[in-house]
Amino acid sequence: MAYVLVKTQLKDGDLAYNISNACRIPGSKNKQRRTTVETHHRSDLTARGIDPEAFIAQRMEALKREAKASPKAIGYQVDFTIRLSLSGEGDLQVSDDCRNLGFAAYSRLYHRLELDEFVNNRRRYLDCSFNLNVIFQHLLYSRCLWPASKKNTWEHKDRFFGDTEYGLQDVYRSMDHLLKWRTDLLRHLDAKIKEKFGRRDTVVFYDVTNYYFERDEADGEDGLRAKGPCKEHRPEPIIQMGLFMDELSLPITYELFRGNTNDCETLPEAMDNSIIDFSDSRKIVVADKGMMSYYNIMKIRDARNGYVISQSIRKSDSQTKEFALSCEGWERTLDGNGNVVSMIKERTIPRRASAYGDVDDSKHSGIYNERQVFIWSRKYSDRAKRERQAVVEKALQSEGKRSKDFKDSSYGKSKYLRKSPVKAGELVQADWCLYEFDASKLEEDEKYDGYYLICTNVIGVEDESGINPDRPTGHAYYRDSDGFLVLNHVVPASEIADIYGGLWKIEETFKVTKTGMLSLRPVFHSRQDRIRAHFLICFISLVLERLLELQLGWKYSAKSIQESLSSFNALQLANSNIYQVAYYDVIVDTILKTLDIDISRKFLQQSDIKRIIGQTKKKDYEG
Repeated sequence: MAYVLVKTQLKDGDLAYNISNACRIPGSKNKQRRTTVETHHRSDLTARGIDPEAFIAQRMEALKREAKASPKAIGYQVDFTIRLSLSGEGDLQVSDDCRNLGFAAYSRLYHRLELDEFVNNRRRYLDCSFNLNVIFQHLLYSRCLWPASKKNTWEHKDRFFGDTEYGLQDVYRSMDHLLKWRTDLLRHLDAKIKEKFGRRDTVVFYDVTNYYFERDEADGEDGLRAKGPCKEHRPEPIIQMGLFMDELSLPITYELFRGNTNDCETLPEAMDNSIIDFSDSRKIVVADKGMMSYYNIMKIRDARNGYVISQSIRKSDSQTKEFALSCEGWERTLDGNGNVVSMIKERTIPRRASAYGDVDDSKHSGIYNERQVFIWSRKYSDRAKRERQAVVEKALQSEGKRSKDFKDSSYGKSKYLRKSPVKAGELVQADWCLYEFDASKLEEDEKYDGYYLICTNVIGVEDESGINPDRPTGHAYYRDSDGFLVLNHVVPASEIADIYGGLWKIEETFKVTKTGMLSLRPVFHSRQDRIRAHFLICFISLVLERLLELQLGWKYSAKSIQESLSSFNALQLANSNIYQVAYYDVIVDTILKTLDIDISRKFLQQSDIKRIIGQTKKKDYEG
């Protein structure tokens, strides 16, 4: 503690002498906390016949002597051997004065991926006064722990230990630099995941979702922002994001598209712009029926790869429907009571397609063979009936009512209503229509409940004698004679179903980015470059989060991890360099042990925390 004198010239010409005690705030470099002890005015001292300067000098000396002679205002008896318990409840109330320790988990992964080296090797050539590596880390860790706007992230940067000396404009400038390095950054990330964690990307999953903007209606549409078929049926402009993911549920790369882009049209562009080299090694692209088009299939085949894409049976041709509903050829799975819970069968048929979508006799059109796997599931059948029930009930309630809406619709209750024009009790061409429940339409839809179709060009060897012992079972080669991608093992129809079934992982990943921990939406940025930089930061945050889940064996959900790590804080004891851990639970304990981070004591000195953070920056660890 030290005493500081500050002289202040007042408006009336008088001079005020403010004596304050000042002490450095532990954890900061130059910040001080000052408390006013005494205030004297020159006019008062002069009126009493006292020399102001001499009096103030004597008071300063006296206060310093008293401070040396008196005991400390606050003393602690801290037992640094007390271990943390798994109560899940802290002894202290968490407040804005707390510093977070949970970011150490993401710091471990950030540095193991050598993202610090990637940024530092480039920022040395930039003319900037701020530490871009520190800002990048804070943007990622904050997105994983307390997702919010960039301004909010900056305002709460003091939650982190270490360097926090940067301004809000430095954050936005950092985003601009990171965006320029986007492709190199994604390639670096992919290479390090393969090296350090072992990426499995023979099978790559692809899907598209959209995110809405929090903007006024007057702002309109521009660039990537456009009104389109929003998944949540919101009126705001949206942006489309296509995501590639590997078999371990780790994101590989992403692409952004204008909000009104049809899902089916995103796959070719995503493949062309992707960091994935689809021509380098054989890949199997897995996607839902929104990607099913002849052009997309030809795009994949032209790259000599495989595909597993679903197709709607309801929208298929009559021969496909007939084959699906036929009782012949099914392999049935029964439950303990002998009831059928699922069925599967397959066929291989020639199909004609064009690289341009229109089938004709030109050289761009051709016939290719396709393996089709038909599946029926009681679970999906029951779910379809449940989801339809509310729509049917609304349609029945509208039966017999009149309306001036003559438009046909295949959605909602109107799907099961016939609209018959009526006047004076007779069918005519105008005026109004009478709603009639369409039982035949309902019956037609119910026929296909539980059925779905998977189209693929992936096959295996005919039997085990055809397996090449010198190649791994996952090895694949493209057979030009018929366009099949042949795996080095027997591939039954059930394996194709399992491959397609993995698509739920990417749907679950989208939930994490939306309603889950990352809260990527709504998007607050308006500039196109800042929108793109925002998604880059969110994508890398998603990679860190998924890597952490993978390291934990997918034992805990992303949301529960976020809740625990964001609560894993430490509170500084007044006028000291000692911190008391305010929260600790079984999830935090598991994460620290898995990532080899040594935080096990209830009380930590500033030097302890500095050492722990330093350890998380090691490139490798035994976890």
